[in-house]
Amino acid sequence: MARQASRKASQGGVSNLLCLAEAAERLGQALPGLADQVSVILPWGRLLATVAEPNLEDLRHLAALGQVGASFEVLFSYDSRVDGAGLLDLGGLNEAHVRDTLPLAYTLAGLAVQAVERVSMAELKSYSTTWAKRLAYGRAREVWRIRAVRREP
Repeated sequence: MARQASRKASQGGVSNLLCLAEAAERLGQALPGLADQVSVILPWGRLLATVAEPNLEDLRHLAALGQVGASFEVLFSYDSRVDGAGLLDLGGLNEAHVRDTLPLAYTLAGLAVQAVERVSMAELKSYSTTWAKRLAYGRAREVWRIRAVRREP
């Protein structure tokens, strides 16, 4: 996806694509309202904690990156048996947490949640990242997607 998007516009790329490698909690502060679309695909470490525990302060900074009306897609998975205990104090992600707790936190962070859904292993294969492919062809695990839109602050 990123490789195709970064091609010249005449070759199927996006003319206004900006790819950054920076801590999520810094981006919203440095570039508020810059993005019309924000995708967080299979994060780990602090970014996973931001979107899945969640860390509300960092989630607010991430939300601030989007302009009002920007679409957000967050795709994540965590299994304490495989990924190691301790990142999420949840013993993994359970459905009640994902469907009830996270939408409330996202709302508090300035995002209007439109959908919370499980992603099948077959659908995960359609994401063109190495990690998505490894997870999709590996042991079955829960993968979640949250779609949201940036609200007025």
